[in-house]
Amino acid sequence: MPIHRRELFRQCSAAAIATALPPSLLASAAAAQPDSPARPVRLNRNESAYGPSEKTRDAFVESWTESNRYPADDLDALRAAIASFHNVRPENITLGCGSGELLRMSAEAFLSPGKALVTPTPTFDAVARAAQLLPAEARVEVRAVPLTNVLAHDLDAMLAQSRSGAGLVYICNPNNPTGTLTPKPDLESFLSRVTDKVPPGVPILIDEAYHDYVAPAGAYASFLLRAAADPRLIVTRTFSKIYGLAGLRIGYAVSAPETAKLLAARRLAMGVNVVAARVALAAFADQPYVSKIAARNADDRQEFLNQANSRMLRAIQSHANFALLAAGALGTEVAAQLRARGVLVSAGYPAFPNHVRVSFGLPADMRRFWTAWDSVIPSNPM
Repeated sequence: MPIHRRELFRQCSAAAIATALPPSLLASAAAAQPDSPARPVRLNRNESAYGPSEKTRDAFVESWTESNRYPADDLDALRAAIASFHNVRPENITLGCGSGELLRMSAEAFLSPGKALVTPTPTFDAVARAAQLLPAEARVEVRAVPLTNVLAHDLDAMLAQSRSGAGLVYICNPNNPTGTLTPKPDLESFLSRVTDKVPPGVPILIDEAYHDYVAPAGAYASFLLRAAADPRLIVTRTFSKIYGLAGLRIGYAVSAPETAKLLAARRLAMGVNVVAARVALAAFADQPYVSKIAARNADDRQEFLNQANSRMLRAIQSHANFALLAAGALGTEVAAQLRARGVLVSAGYPAFPNHVRVSFGLPADMRRFWTAWDSVIPSNPM
């Protein structure tokens, strides 16, 4: 049977790596294979359990030989592809080292003493952390607004907090760690009122990291296209979730060109490396794979809820690749007990001290999770 060039290259690369590694490291690598009990089950960072597509992996094999090079036209090619897909212009696209860098860039561009951050709580805290890491003389106020009783953003309260002394408003939809949605009509109403109620120059940043996991429904909408024409709106996306590229650190923002320039001025020079750019381009082109993973995640989410229901546990209805699960005890303590059994989850969220956030893993990972859970929770009854 003939061996194709890519397969030969892959085999030779693996052989070269195996030859270069000392026996002790090879033993460690063998012990950490996906079916090995020695491997921790990582359900704590909302990573894709399925990784990148085969086409994306092929692109990585081909592009890593260019890792001795700085990116040249690669970033422009990726921006152009993203712009074409979303029917916007390349000038609307800002690339970042993961969407986390784009959130930091937004904080640095729009926050300063006297210009506060308005954010929900609990939510993804990258922007708030960026604000708090500014030098002491430049540190800004963080106005944290609790979610509503249906776990949507309290947009009326956030609007009230934005009328005076605000510099940036952050919205995460679907929200992390709850996985819940803020409905499209509510966001549309909020954005229309911002024009009249909030002083000019205060942008609204909508983090859509989990956009691709949301089933099509009238209650949800992306505001990405609107962001391209609205100087007061920024929408961020990431390749870390459904595309399975968390380790390569790449994301993008869509905004009006003048806003994109403000963001790009604060970007780490060549923070997006040549391998990440080429691999992301291949991943973005493989939209059938995105659809397949979204469908798989929907099945995984339903199976998680089935398992929780069979144990009479309460899980918040999620629209992402994770769920917030009531633990019946202090979440950080339950997470520590699960960690001792080789299962990693996240905990310690404001307003949810007795919950853990569980990312959906492969079936074998979830079996290990529930086995560990069942050995922990009997000592922590609901």
